[in-house]
Amino acid sequence: MVELLTGYVFAHVCYIFLQNRHESLCVSIGYLVLCCALIVSTFVDLELFIIPDEVIIAGIPLALIFSVVCPDLHNAHHTLRSFSLLNICRLNSLTASLIGVFIGGGLIFLCGVLGKLLLKRDAMGFGDVKLMGMIGGFVGWKLAVAIFFIAPFFGLFMAIPVLIFKKSHLIPYGPFLSLATLVCILTQDYFLRLINSYIQFFAFLIKGFPI
Repeated sequence: MVELLTGYVFAHVCYIFLQNRHESLCVSIGYLVLCCALIVSTFVDLELFIIPDEVIIAGIPLALIFSVVCPDLHNAHHTLRSFSLLNICRLNSLTASLIGVFIGGGLIFLCGVLGKLLLKRDAMGFGDVKLMGMIGGFVGWKLAVAIFFIAPFFGLFMAIPVLIFKKSHLIPYGPFLSLATLVCILTQDYFLRLINSYIQFFAFLIKGFPI
């Protein structure tokens, strides 16, 4: 099943980015590397309830390397808007990747801290924090935010049957982050427009308040 899923994902990602979006081969390879990491993490998490460190330790540096080798992975000028470092595109892309790592991982870490305060027990494993950091390094902070909010909806489909039939509160979250990531990268134009709309809305609200 893993091999069939990997083959399908590879074919679909290549079709979307090479055939439909006419992206460079480098961008497609970057997303294929991310998909490999997500597939491994998903099935290990489903079986053992852990995110393998081997995937994350390799994945985060690879995300940073791809951001330098292939700046189009982040389309840095759109990701960082007017922010620029020395007007060097590759440096901007690396910055976008680093921001994605910290915001992606930071959102899950904050969620885990708040969950522990409210529930008095661990609500989110640190493996999920590292996994989301790796994802943010590949996709940038805007899609990382979208993934963070979409993943719980996928989680509900598994959580409800598990809670009803197994009476268990232990549910792996990595597979839902992975599924949300795949959905977001394949339909990234829609989600980037959505995130940009929210940014413009909140910017409008902030400007409307007297300082």
